[in-house]
Amino acid sequence: MPALTVKAITKALSGYVRPDEDIVSKLNLIMPRLYAMGMWRDLMFDWTIQTDNDYFTLPEQAAGLLGALLDDAPVEMQARWHDYRISGYAQEGVAPIFGIVDDGWAAVKEDIHLESAADLFEYVIKPVTPNTTLPNEGTIVVEGWRSDGTNIEKTIKTSETFVLDGSAELVSDYSTWVEITSIYFESVYVPVEVATNDEDATTLAIVRGDGVSRYRRFRFANPSASSRVIRLLLKRSWDTIFTENDLVYLGNLNAIKHGLLGMIAEDNADLERAQYHWSICRQLLDEELDEARGAVKPKVRLSPAGVQSRIPNIV
Repeated sequence: MPALTVKAITKALSGYVRPDEDIVSKLNLIMPRLYAMGMWRDLMFDWTIQTDNDYFTLPEQAAGLLGALLDDAPVEMQARWHDYRISGYAQEGVAPIFGIVDDGWAAVKEDIHLESAADLFEYVIKPVTPNTTLPNEGTIVVEGWRSDGTNIEKTIKTSETFVLDGSAELVSDYSTWVEITSIYFESVYVPVEVATNDEDATTLAIVRGDGVSRYRRFRFANPSASSRVIRLLLKRSWDTIFTENDLVYLGNLNAIKHGLLGMIAEDNADLERAQYHWSICRQLLDEELDEARGAVKPKVRLSPAGVQSRIPNIV
C-alpha cells in the first residue's frame, strides 16, 4: 500500500527493534532520511492557495515546491538570490518576468498588515477542526513585538507562555501586537492553531510536536493586491509521528526494514553494512516507483524536422 499506519508498521517490523527500544522513535529518525532520498510514490500532492498578498507560504506538510500555476498559468520558479543578482530587491515586489521567487523562511504563515493603531491585533490559541478543545498537555511560547497602543511602532518586546489545559481556547493578554517573531512549542501531540482574534481569524501557525514554527515563503508579482489563486505541486515532508494511528505515506515495508537495519549497523560502527542497507532502501523505492508509474513516464521525443510535419528535402 502507498500509505500505512504506525500500527501496521509496528505489527510487521517490531522484531527488528530491540525490546527495550521504541519503534516510533526509530521511525522518526529513519523516515525523514527515506523521504529525502527521492520523489517516491505518494510523496507528491496538490495544494491550492488564494491570497491577495504578494507572497504565499507552503503548508506544514510540504518539504518543497515542485511546480506552480498562478491563475491557471504555469510560472517559472527562481532561487532566492535571483532578483537580488539581476535587478535588486524592489519594494514594489517581484518583477512579473521572474515568476515565483524563493523568499526563505518566516515564523508565521502570514504577516498582519498594519496601517494605523486600529490594526494592532490580538491572537488566540485554539483547537484545529474537528477537535473542539485544546489538548491537556503541552506548552506554547509566543514571542514578538507590541506597541504602546498609540501607533504601530515596535516598542515592547514581549514573550507569553501558554500551558495547554483542555480548555476551548487561550487568548493573549495583549491586544496591541505588531509582529510575531517566533512560536515555540513542546509536547503538543495534537495540532493546535495560533490565529488572530478577530473576524478574519488569520492563521499565524499550526503547531504539533516539539520545535519552533518556520514556514517556507515564495514571492510573486501582485502590485494591485488582487485576489490570486495559486495551485501548487508539492513534495511531502515527514510529519513526526506520535500515535499508532498516524499515517506514514512511504509504505514500503522492505525499505523501512532495511532502514532499521542500517541504523543498527551505524550504531555498531559498521559503516560498510550500513551503506549496504541504505543502498538497498533506495533500490527498493526506485523499483516501487517504476512499478507505480507504469506507462506514465517521461518520454524523450526527437523530431529531425523540428515542429514541421514532414522532413524537408535539403539535397
